[in-house]
Amino acid sequence: MKFAIQSKWLMSDDYNIMFENAKSIGFDAVEITYFDNVFDGKVVDDVKSAMNKTKVPVSALCGGYRNWIGDFDDNKRLEAVDGIKKSLENLASIGAVGLIAPAAYGMATKRLPPYTVARSVEDDKRVLVDSLSRIAETAEKYGMYLLFEPLNRYEDHMINRVEQAVEIIDLVGSKYIRVMADFYHMNIEEADISVTISKYKDYIKYYHLSDSNRHQPGLGHINFKTYLGLINSFGFDGFLSIECALYGEGREPLEKSISYLKSIL
Repeated sequence: MKFAIQSKWLMSDDYNIMFENAKSIGFDAVEITYFDNVFDGKVVDDVKSAMNKTKVPVSALCGGYRNWIGDFDDNKRLEAVDGIKKSLENLASIGAVGLIAPAAYGMATKRLPPYTVARSVEDDKRVLVDSLSRIAETAEKYGMYLLFEPLNRYEDHMINRVEQAVEIIDLVGSKYIRVMADFYHMNIEEADISVTISKYKDYIKYYHLSDSNRHQPGLGHINFKTYLGLINSFGFDGFLSIECALYGEGREPLEKSISYLKSIL
């Protein structure tokens, strides 16, 4: 079990400084946040350079594409698919686990007015299976994972629970499409988090750590000691990455958070 931190919280725009900060605070890896753009060119070279200098690995890429793989607009959906495929190819040269992507974010919800969406449940599934099947070809070629993230009911109408993500993954049939489980979203959507992470342990390849109030672990009411202990008992050797709104400034919230996480294991 290894702990990562998102690059956007590492107090710099310089990847060398970001990675040095992550290392000195006590994190095992950096999760690159790179939204609304393909992960290529100079940014890839800069990340590689920072990795080589600090010996800190990249855990995953959060972003690396435009639009959504479940977009209502087919042209936008396929642009997202193509962006993810290009980013996965470049990410393979870095050696990360893979790229994190939800079905969509903020596009529609059935839980707020007008309580309707522009596509049926079956068409949602068809679209997601098509998008992920296209991505799977590249993921398999480069040995990289697409980490499919369920979001809560207010942020997405398609995939809210881990079991829903697993249903789509089974329809795609690729071992390189796996689940990225976020504790903030699970706290809202899962009936029993322990049951979920136990039942789907073979599908969950990566975790995001955020407490019930969307702040860093230890500031809400999620029982991380129980859940991380359970994950550890499975022999999980992957990454758990802090992905939340930090309460506090600079290094202090990160130092307190990594100290808390290590203390409860």
